Amino acid sequence: MRIYCFGDLHGNVYALEACLRHMDSLKPDVVYCLGDLVGWLPFGDRTLRRMRSLRLPTVAGNHDLMVAGLFTDHPRQLDRMQATAYNAGLLAHAPDDPEYLLGLPLMIEKPDHVAVHHSPFHLPEAGNAPHIGNFDYLDEAALEGALPRWKSFPQRVILSGHDHLPAIYELPGGIDAPTVANVTVHKPTTTGSVTVRLKADARYWVKGGSVGGPYRDGVPQANAVLLDDSAETITLFRIPYPWEQLLKELSENRFFSNIPTIRRYMELLKGSSG
Repeated sequence: MRIYCFGDLHGNVYALEACLRHMDSLKPDVVYCLGDLVGWLPFGDRTLRRMRSLRLPTVAGNHDLMVAGLFTDHPRQLDRMQATAYNAGLLAHAPDDPEYLLGLPLMIEKPDHVAVHHSPFHLPEAGNAPHIGNFDYLDEAALEGALPRWKSFPQRVILSGHDHLPAIYELPGGIDAPTVANVTVHKPTTTGSVTVRLKADARYWVKGGSVGGPYRDGVPQANAVLLDDSAETITLFRIPYPWEQLLKELSENRFFSNIPTIRRYMELLKGSSG
C-alpha cells in the first residue's frame, strides 16, 4: 500500500494545487491530510474550501482548532494570534466551516501507522478537550520525553506535521532505555527528496514539513510524504510551485504584510527567485 500525506496548508492554495498534482502523479492508495488547513496566510478560506471538496481523511491541527474558537494561543505568539483572528473572520460568514474544523479527529489510527498533526504522545487524556499545550514542537527535550512511550508504541510509523521542518526520525529496536543519541534523523536536501528504507525492528516518526509555509528550514517549496509499505520505504518530497501571485497578494494586504513572520516569509519567496 502506498500512503501519501501532506499538511500545514495555511491558506497557500498555489502550493496545495502543486502538491495535489504531485499526489495524482504517484497514484497512492490512501491519502491523509495532516491538519492546519487554515491559519498563517490570509487565505485560509481558499484551502479549506478546496480540501472540503476533496473529502480526504484529515486530522485537526492547532491552527484549525484556534481559528474555529476551541482554544486560544500562547500569549507570546503574537504573530500567530493575529493570523488566527484574521482567518477566523474569513470563516465567520460560513458557520459550517468552523464546525467542520471542530469535527476533525485528533488522530487516525491504523494497525501499522497513525496520522496525527503533531504527536500521539501529547494528545489530551480521554474526555478532555485539546488545548494549545498539546501542540508544542518536537525539540530535543520533547523527543527525549517521548522516547519511553515511542519505544513501545503499537504502530511502527507516526505520520505528522506541525513543525514545518521535514524529517524522518528513526528509533532502532533492541534498546531497553533509548536516548536522543540513539535516534537517527533523515532530512531532504535543499533541492530534492530523501528516501529511507525501513528496518524490521525500527520505529519511525515522520515530520512531513509544510505545504504552504512558513518554511522553517528556509526552503520555499511544498513538502509531502509517501509511505510505501510494499517497498518498505518512506520518502520526503520537495515540490516547487509558482509563488509569484501569492507574493503579489500578500504584498497588497496591508495588515498581513506588517506581521513580522509574514514579512520574513515574503522575503524568503523573493530570495528564491535568484
